[in-house]
Amino acid sequence: MESLQGLKAKLKERGERIEELEVELQQVKEEFVEKEKSWLGLEEKLVNEAAATYGVGFEAALEQVRLLCPSADVSAADASKIVRDGRLVEE
Repeated sequence: MESLQGLKAKLKERGERIEELEVELQQVKEEFVEKEKSWLGLEEKLVNEAAATYGVGFEAALEQVRLLCPSADVSAADASKIVRDGRLVEE
């Protein structure tokens, strides 16, 4: 059977290891929070870029319609609407 001194030494080592792991866990949590903020910021940026690209493409399509059919009235055209049953309606 191990001596009391040996058990105390092991207990102390395990306690120190627990403290090290708790510090490491806290660091990982902090890194996670920072990475999550970064990803959310990137996601928002990409959503905005996609919306802007969509808007530019819509305007380019309208320009083509104006060129190909100058008499067409495209003033009611709206990128946020769809055609349903021959009418422009909210999506």
